[in-house]
Order: sequence, then structure tokens, then C-alpha cells
Amino acid sequence: MVRIKSMRSYVALAALATMGFAPMLTGCSNKATEEQMKALGELDRQREGYRADLQRAQSSLSDVRGKLANADRDLKDCNDDTQAASAWLQKWPNVWADSTDWRLAPPPPPPAPEKSTKKSTKR
Repeated sequence: MVRIKSMRSYVALAALATMGFAPMLTGCSNKATEEQMKALGELDRQREGYRADLQRAQSSLSDVRGKLANADRDLKDCNDDTQAASAWLQKWPNVWADSTDWRLAPPPPPPAPEKSTKKSTKR
């Protein structure tokens, strides 16, 4: 009986060792297949395309940020001018007369025609 149990142990140990080393003995290799190489090449091209797109987007973003900064500066200048004009107008003296004072006195009557003392002679 002892012999059968030890024989089973050896068989079981041999089976485990075979299953453990089987993946290394089968078709695993460290070389990529032609299909995998084509896929890697395609992925490399896509990556380069994405990098170029990213570079263009970053350049466009910097241009837009510059334009936005110019527009903000123009808006600030316009707001400053508007505030200055409002403050100036509030301090402006009231140089215009009220509408009731706009009524002008009537013009003086035209001078009366002078009577001439000379007589005109008719011929």
C-alpha cells in the first residue's frame, strides 16, 4: 500500500511539473508576428497624427488667447473712457439755459420810412 501511495505522489508531482513547464515548451516566442508588426506600425502612425493635431490645437489656442487678451484690453479701455466721460459730464457746469429762458424778446419794429422833403419832378 505504501508503494501505491508513493507512486501516486510521484505521478502527481510529475503531472504538476509537466503542466508548469508546458507553456514554456509550447509555441510562445518573444517575436511579434507580421500581423502584430502591421498593427504596431498603424498605431505609430495614429500616434504621430494625434501629436500633430495636438500641436495645431495648442497653437490655435495660443492665438485665440492672444485675441481674447486684446479684446479684453480694448473693452477695459472703452469702459475707462465711458466712466471718464460720465464723470466729466456730471461736473460740467450747466451752461445751457432752461427752456423757459430760451424765449427771446420779439425783435424791435422796423424803422419807419423817412419822409423826404424833396419833391420829385416829373417830366
